[in-house]
Amino acid sequence: MTGMLRLRPLTDRDLPALQELLDADPGYALRVTGEAPEPGGAVDLVVDRPPDLPANQKIVLGAFDDDGLAAVIDVLRGWPNRTTAHIGLLQVHPSRKRQGVGRRAHDLLLAHVADWAEVTTLRAAIVGTNAAEAEPFWAALGYQPTGTPRPYQAGATTTDVTAWTRSAHGSNPTPHPDQPPRRTR
Repeated sequence: MTGMLRLRPLTDRDLPALQELLDADPGYALRVTGEAPEPGGAVDLVVDRPPDLPANQKIVLGAFDDDGLAAVIDVLRGWPNRTTAHIGLLQVHPSRKRQGVGRRAHDLLLAHVADWAEVTTLRAAIVGTNAAEAEPFWAALGYQPTGTPRPYQAGATTTDVTAWTRSAHGSNPTPHPDQPPRRTR
């Protein structure tokens, strides 16, 4: 298992490590766009945002361990509405998968958004062609599908996308697989 994770906003200095993370996991890009990661994907991830969202409400966070960038989290504060923080991406470096990094990065994100008093809901969108891999992860973190799937098209991929949400506050309602169930009296 990797060491302690530290979460911080990514800077221009982190772009090479971010690009390496994206390039190291071409399966994700292939599932959601039908194409391999693009050479400028790191810059696009840091800069691209919905046109109605102010730049200071787009936050790209890096979860770092002793070996470097272990995961990236793209968050849109107050999107699609004031009380929601949308997680556009939570991607773990392939060398760190199946080590609890995704869950721990999400726990750090919960602590980060705890200071955002207006945000009551966390939201992620699961692309249909990535659902087999993504749904178990998000469900284990307490997210549930909300609403009906909407059409989705990116690159060569045409499928649907479903929003999944959970409370932004409080502990994870689903126990970690390594954690024994809590006893009740």
